[in-house]
Amino acid sequence: MNKSDWFPYADLIAAYGATGQSEMAQQVMVELNAIRPDFTIQWFKQIGYARSSNPQFRREYDGIIEGLRKAGVREQ
Repeated sequence: MNKSDWFPYADLIAAYGATGQSEMAQQVMVELNAIRPDFTIQWFKQIGYARSSNPQFRREYDGIIEGLRKAGVREQ
């Protein structure tokens, strides 16, 4: 992955978290934290919700957020 584009890391962590692959999620989280040490659920949600107020977009974005939570990403 391109280290300057951190969004795919978040998506991958969420996918691993949603599917119960916590070890893989943790490995990718180490990489993401090296790129974006300020990454939190709250920060990620603010970015996403600022992009669109479309209810369908937000429901799908919330699904990504739930995967991040299951993976153990810190809230704040």
